[in-house]
Amino acid sequence: MSFSDYLALTKPKIVPLLLMAALGSSVVAAKGVPPAAVLVGVILGGAAASAGALTMNSYLEMGMDAKMKRTMGRPLPSGRIVPATHALLLGILLLAMGVGVALLTINILGTFFIALGAFIYVPVYTLFLKPRTSWNIVLGGFAGSCAALAGWYAVTWSGAAAGWVLGAMVFVWTPSHFWSLAVLTEEDYSAIGIPMLPSVVGPEAASKYIVFNTILLIPVSLLLAFFLSGLGLAVYLGVAAVFGALLLWTNIKLLRSPSKANAWMAFKFSSPYLAVVLLAAMVASVLPT
Repeated sequence: MSFSDYLALTKPKIVPLLLMAALGSSVVAAKGVPPAAVLVGVILGGAAASAGALTMNSYLEMGMDAKMKRTMGRPLPSGRIVPATHALLLGILLLAMGVGVALLTINILGTFFIALGAFIYVPVYTLFLKPRTSWNIVLGGFAGSCAALAGWYAVTWSGAAAGWVLGAMVFVWTPSHFWSLAVLTEEDYSAIGIPMLPSVVGPEAASKYIVFNTILLIPVSLLLAFFLSGLGLAVYLGVAAVFGALLLWTNIKLLRSPSKANAWMAFKFSSPYLAVVLLAAMVASVLPT
């Protein structure tokens, strides 16, 4: 048992993307750097709440993780954290801290979406959707959308259409990202009876869904252009179009040959895709019109 084991419970590769969604939306809403209190609430509160929800997910899925090759080495299934309830307590504490920080620093609606994201991810997605339906990651994707909505409403309650566009972009991005990983680990999910799409329809059919989903994602991402102007508009359109095309190319490559190597490439590119497009949205919102 070590600090790194407890850190691994929080799935630290996921938290930065959620923070990018929240921060990106708050910068677009503020058309610049948000107030210090908003940054504290969105970044610290959002990070703690997200880490708490992910830690609770680690606890709730430790039995499943113990049966899959990809995850059996994680701290809980490998027995490096004993008793396992320490993970559950840590998750609850982090979530409570995150919501508490948000309540003290941002408004009630921003805090609501931080809490809602955790609620959708833990009881709705982890406990209910994931073991029951191949639509699990589609419906559960709204947990990520809540990060963008929290960032927007932490700044302002008005003109939220752009915030909802950013939330929709995260929502539509999520299946392309996780289905690519599920193609890579399809045998694991099939072995334990979790109906992730590739384990239900097979890698070839799942690859078609991934391509179709990304074809939806690209125009959704471009909708933000309606809320930008001048140089920012040009920058955002250029970045979103180029990176959307690159993401689609990795998906088409997977469709043509649904190998694990191509699934890994599609999965690994999808994370920087979202980060870069959100960063472009932030830059575009502060450039002169």
